[in-house]
Amino acid sequence: MAARKPSTAGVARREQILASARELFSRKGYRGASLRDVAAQVGLTLAGVLHYFPSKEDLLAAVLQQRDDIDIPWFEARWEEMGSFREATRELMIRNMETAGVMRLFVTLSAEAGDPEHPAHDFFKQRYRTSRELFSAKLAQAKSRGEVDARATGPVLIAVLDGLQTQWLLEPDFDLLASLDAYLDTIAP
Repeated sequence: MAARKPSTAGVARREQILASARELFSRKGYRGASLRDVAAQVGLTLAGVLHYFPSKEDLLAAVLQQRDDIDIPWFEARWEEMGSFREATRELMIRNMETAGVMRLFVTLSAEAGDPEHPAHDFFKQRYRTSRELFSAKLAQAKSRGEVDARATGPVLIAVLDGLQTQWLLEPDFDLLASLDAYLDTIAP
């Protein structure tokens, strides 16, 4: 039996639930926002939300995955368009700063997910593994183009980006972009 293609209305409703969850999780935190809050915001019953996402953990995983599904192709397109790994990295950080709530959600959850009992533990464990591979491959590509220093590594770049975001969220006066530029000067002069 062939699988049914999701209806346009169903896809739109799923996106609406994801947007609502992203906003609520960003504002209230994962533990502070309930599925009932999400349901109320999109005009559904709890059962209606559970039709699309069988659990709060599934909804969280979808919210987090959606960020990567959007950001990775966006970054690759910007890099191609700008012709500069350095400038595309800087643009990605500016983009993240413009969605501080989503950045806060990601930073908070990635820290909380260090606890093996946290519902996002497996997601972040796999995400960092994938990110190390992805950034290492992108840096290898940038190295072959002569855009970055041969010593640049994916894990260190990830640590710098995540660390700068955390500092900026804790202290909004912190000049994240100047600090990013100082780091990028060391790998992509």
